[in-house]
Amino acid sequence: MTLTPKIINDPESFDAFRSLLKSSSLPADDLSFTNHLLIGYYHENDAVGTGGLEIYGDYALLRSLSVKVGIRGQAFGSFITDHLIDQANLKKLKAIYLLTETAHAFFLKKGFKDTPRDEVPEEVKLSSEFSKVCPTTAAVMKMELF
Repeated sequence: MTLTPKIINDPESFDAFRSLLKSSSLPADDLSFTNHLLIGYYHENDAVGTGGLEIYGDYALLRSLSVKVGIRGQAFGSFITDHLIDQANLKKLKAIYLLTETAHAFFLKKGFKDTPRDEVPEEVKLSSEFSKVCPTTAAVMKMELF
């Protein structure tokens, strides 16, 4: 199965994006396709994955990474993560941060490292993900970009 990335920039694709997130029990209510780089990953015309970057100055917050139930375990999460890292590099960002409660080991394998919450840039800490959506018990991780 081949995945095709598509930037989410219209209400119809945004609805499909949010539906897939909700089916994975991930937060979607604070997202907006006009304020974030949201990418849907499609097989033919079927939305099968999601990912996003919220950009704050020189930094990004990776969020909304999901793969449709039934096709997990086929390295699609790795493909989506690598694609988002490439997008952050294209934008010449310094680092990507993320919060996770369930995928810590996965992100360690992708090169993210644990980082203290107080070392996250203020603009990232003010995001809804940090300030409202994710609990303070979520692991904070960072990947330096080159």
